[in-house]
Amino acid sequence: MNAADRSRRLQEATDIVAAVGGVSPERARAVLRAMSAHTHIKEQHVAELVVEWAVSGRLPADLHRELRHQLDTARSTATAEPAPS
Repeated sequence: MNAADRSRRLQEATDIVAAVGGVSPERARAVLRAMSAHTHIKEQHVAELVVEWAVSGRLPADLHRELRHQLDTARSTATAEPAPS
């Protein structure tokens, strides 16, 4: 996989997480980074697994738990932030 393919896959994964989680693309990207950090799986591989999940419906259990945890955290953080003036 070349650099353009990796970049596209990361963008696809970001879009998937944003859509599934109802969060902004910036938060979705942070969720992917956190999933990578907390599962010790390279971010690019996490992105590949998320894209595969969108196609197959299968995501390793540890990543699925971490995705749910990160999305719950992202959503609760978003509701706790004050509205911009």
